[in-house]
Amino acid sequence: MLRAVTAMPTPPRYDEARAAFRWEESARALGWRPGEPVSLGHTIVDRHAGADRPALRWRSRHGEGRTYTFDELARLTARFAAVLQAHGVRRGDRVASFMPRVPEMLIAMIGAWKAGAVYVPIFTGFGPDAIDFRLRHSGAAVICTHREHRARLPATLPPATRVVTVTGDDSPAPGSVAGALVPDIDFWRAMREAREDGTPATCRRDDPAVLLYTSGSTGAPKGVRIAANFLMAIHPHLVFGADLRSGDAFWPTGDPGWGYGLVCYMGALALGLPVHSHEAAPTAEYCLAQLRAQQITNLATTPTLLRSVMALGAAAGEGVRLRRASSCGEPLNAQVVRFFQEHWSVTVRDQYGSSEFGLPVGNLAPIDMAVKPGSMGLPLPGCTMAVVDDDGHEVATDVVGHVGMKPHPEGYYSLGYWNDPGRDREGYRGEWLTCGDLARRDADGYFWFEGRADDVIKSAGYRIGPFEVESAILKHDAVAEAAVVGKPDPLRGQIVKAFVVLKPGRAPRGGLEGEIVDVVKTHLGRHQYPREIEFLAELPKTETGKIQRFLLRRR
Repeated sequence: MLRAVTAMPTPPRYDEARAAFRWEESARALGWRPGEPVSLGHTIVDRHAGADRPALRWRSRHGEGRTYTFDELARLTARFAAVLQAHGVRRGDRVASFMPRVPEMLIAMIGAWKAGAVYVPIFTGFGPDAIDFRLRHSGAAVICTHREHRARLPATLPPATRVVTVTGDDSPAPGSVAGALVPDIDFWRAMREAREDGTPATCRRDDPAVLLYTSGSTGAPKGVRIAANFLMAIHPHLVFGADLRSGDAFWPTGDPGWGYGLVCYMGALALGLPVHSHEAAPTAEYCLAQLRAQQITNLATTPTLLRSVMALGAAAGEGVRLRRASSCGEPLNAQVVRFFQEHWSVTVRDQYGSSEFGLPVGNLAPIDMAVKPGSMGLPLPGCTMAVVDDDGHEVATDVVGHVGMKPHPEGYYSLGYWNDPGRDREGYRGEWLTCGDLARRDADGYFWFEGRADDVIKSAGYRIGPFEVESAILKHDAVAEAAVVGKPDPLRGQIVKAFVVLKPGRAPRGGLEGEIVDVVKTHLGRHQYPREIEFLAELPKTETGKIQRFLLRRR
């Protein structure tokens, strides 16, 4: 099988690559042996230590740069594992992280795995209500945070949850908030006192390593149990989708608080390849400046950022030396693909994935495969995908159905939902695992995204569940009912639009929309607030009282 670190002078045809693929080669690339337990900490950092090789090239939002070697990360993650174990974290416990893109976040993630814990990423755009649900639902024993985000944690934390805070200096940690039984643990003070000679924990490949919360159309967010096997499952993407090679300057712009960012970071490090990481959320101008300054050759990003860069004009790419560019998180417009082909001489290759699937479909780079702009692409080697009906039968060409996957015994990604066997059963249609995405497949086998079977909104790469937003809107004392849908948007893919019914005796007034927006920002986070609000006398409903969001989308 083709490895991520090997240049390929003659690209194979798609059918040749599928026929030649062997999961055993993926295991060999990770240093895994059949039937033996694995250590994610050893796989990702420790086995690459010893030669002072760069692992993380980090740049703060103020512009300072710092390079961490695999040797340094091996020592620091061992110390953090010891910190967790000293405070009672045991195998299978959940360790959450609510941190920006700082080195301590990656240290906490890999250190949690070295301690045998399950890592729970929480995006820093979330507000206290969203954080509180994830902490309580996961039963997190620890949450790691940063001094600049500490005040945004819920006012009352679960009694069993300890807080580790990165202060960045020798000052004491901020202390406890109301309801906390003990003060915070200072990250670096505890690290200085910890040992680094512990043995990284091992686990089975079908043990959970990550608990990733993904929004649903009804009810609260659901926690997807990502298997320790995720490094194996995403290896085909690293080889055939991202086309990672030795010597690449690789920049995944996604936040590791979301699935795509997490697997890009960890997958590249597991292959011994350094990763560029930027604390600042990249704007179009920042992205262009860093592509030039860091001489990035391989970019993994989102359609929203690409559309923003495209808006700067054809000449903006001068001085950029990209070899590969891939995109994930939402559908990539055909005009974006054509723009970068024409003006940057690089084909941005859309990749498709989900919290349940991993990254099984894409427009593949080191393969002789035509890219159809706007298409999700073809199933990756090692992945079995189809479009199926409600009963799990494959549908005909160009018929819209559910995106279905047959998880491979060697290449599986998720283990189902956290403490929710009912949702596990609902996910299967016959022998096909589905996740709510709809697509059609053309005569050449290419997949084309058609939307969601439920009402989840995909905006700027984020999955936003209407239930959480609607619940937050109802906290405003003037609101009686609310329904949220996704509205097409040329930049973000979709925006959140809210339809609001006011309480009797209340009427729309100046400033009310802003107040509702502020409620959502305060309780959930800035990325989830409604960018449009329309007031209605009543919401369309079924006879049983269920909101008919499809009628609202038609408006």
